[in-house]
Amino acid sequence: MSFRFAVMWLKAFRESPDKVCELYADEFLFEDLMLGQSITDKGDLARAFAPYANTDPGNGIGIHLFRIDEVIGDGNRALIRWSWQATGAAAFLGVPTNGKVVGTTGHTMHIYQGGRIKRESTYWDATSILRDLGQPVSALGVTAPRVAAPAHV
Repeated sequence: MSFRFAVMWLKAFRESPDKVCELYADEFLFEDLMLGQSITDKGDLARAFAPYANTDPGNGIGIHLFRIDEVIGDGNRALIRWSWQATGAAAFLGVPTNGKVVGTTGHTMHIYQGGRIKRESTYWDATSILRDLGQPVSALGVTAPRVAAPAHV
């Protein structure tokens, strides 16, 4: 669509999950590749997006801010590069933040139909956040030596 649509999409996250869901076609596919999510129901989509509309800085969910870095596309599809930051989140993927502000970059691919999102696929960098939180993450990926950890059976 356009840069303006991408901004409207990310601003809707701050307003409410229902506001975001209005931007999706009646039949859609949402995929978050990092979280292994594949959603086709707007109720499930609203639940997945609910934390991003949090306005209470003290509840541990965090205040989430997104920024559009670049939009490449046309009226049929777009690649949206974005940055995200959460202040006051107590944990990220179950790892305590110990008061650190967490953030990362990612990109989302949209396919549009009738002015709404028909398909979305999102990929983002969880590794940098986990590294910032002190987790043993290797830049070598699967080629890295194994980290010694006790085996629990």
